[in-house]
Amino acid sequence: MATRVLDTFKRYEDAYSGVTPMVEAVAALRGNVADIVEAVKEQGAVNVSAATLEKRTAESRMIEQCVRAANVLYVLGFTTDSKELITLQGLSENSFYRMEDNARLAQALRIIDLVRANAAALAPYGLKEADVEAMAQAARAFQERIAAPMDTIGARKQKTASVAQLFAALDSTLYDLLDKLMVLFKQSRPDFYGEYRTARNIINTASKSK
Repeated sequence: MATRVLDTFKRYEDAYSGVTPMVEAVAALRGNVADIVEAVKEQGAVNVSAATLEKRTAESRMIEQCVRAANVLYVLGFTTDSKELITLQGLSENSFYRMEDNARLAQALRIIDLVRANAAALAPYGLKEADVEAMAQAARAFQERIAAPMDTIGARKQKTASVAQLFAALDSTLYDLLDKLMVLFKQSRPDFYGEYRTARNIINTASKSK
C-alpha cells in the first residue's frame, strides 16, 4: 500500500538525494514493502485445504480396508467362537468416523494385529499378506497426517503474525521518519511535499475504510 509514496520518492529523488537521513528512510520504506510482499507470498503458500484433503484421503483408504478385514475377522470369530474377534461385530465405516483421530488409528492398528495373528485361518477368506501390508501402509499414512491440518493452521497463524509485524514496521517508517523529515521540503519543494501528502492521505483513507 506504500507503493504510491515510493513512486513519489522516485520522481523527486533529486530533491532529497543530498539529505542522508532522508535517503536512508526511503531505503527503509522500500525494504519494508519488499519484506511484506515476500511474507504475503509465503503466507499464501501455506495451504490448509490441501493438508486437510490429504488427511481425509488417507483416512478413507485406511477405514475402507480395515472395515473389510474386521468383517472377515468377525465371521472367523463367530465360526470359531473367538470372543476377541466377535467384539468386532457391528464395526462399520460410520462407527470409525464417529471416533476421534487417535482412537480411529488405534482401532485400525488393532485390526491389523488381529489379521496378522490369524493369518493362517484367514487364508481361505482371501486375505493375503499384500492386503495386510496395504492396511499397514494406509494406517501409517493416516498417522503421518493426523496433525497436518492443525500444523498448517499454526504455520498460517505464524505467517499472519509476521505480516502484521512487518506492517507495523512500515507504519513506523512512515509516521516516525518520513512524515517528520518531509517537513524539510515544505517550503523549498512544495510540489514534492504536496504530492507526498496526497499519497499519504490516499493510504490513510484506504486504511480506515478497510
